Amino acid sequence: MKQKPKPAKRQKQLKEKTQSKAKKQARAPKKQAEPAQPVERTEEELVDLTSRVYKLVVERGRDGVLQSEIWKELGLTSRDGSRLAIRLERRGLIGRVKVLEEGRWTYKLTPLRFPTDMASIEKAPCIICQYESKCSIDGEVSPYVCPWIGPWVIEEARTSRAPVPEVGPVPAR
Repeated sequence: MKQKPKPAKRQKQLKEKTQSKAKKQARAPKKQAEPAQPVERTEEELVDLTSRVYKLVVERGRDGVLQSEIWKELGLTSRDGSRLAIRLERRGLIGRVKVLEEGRWTYKLTPLRFPTDMASIEKAPCIICQYESKCSIDGEVSPYVCPWIGPWVIEEARTSRAPVPEVGPVPAR
């Protein structure tokens, strides 16, 4: 029969076994986690994403939308979302204002320009005006004295919920 090893000897054996495992692991090539590489996008994809971001900002209206909401909604990284927002800001399509939201800094994006609504153009009085062929800035019929353009512009401004600017009298020529 085999004798049981003494406790001190047993502890020494366990220690050596553990050390040999550690040495083997140290010798084995380590698999390093590669840092996430940014996704390379084609120009066509960037244009598509840029237009999607702009569309979302315009849909939210004059109240704007948080930049962080946009990139989450489109499944982008914060870096990509930020770059797209900056791209639109440089083009003068949106405004970016730094805001503190729920303890985090982000940007509020608001549209500076709204796309033209074709319905408003279709209602323009000039399309059916009998004097359209004679109308010009310095002609006998002009937008300055047109009895139909003024009311149409005011109505369009009201329906678009944009504030109607106070306009003084038209200067004489």
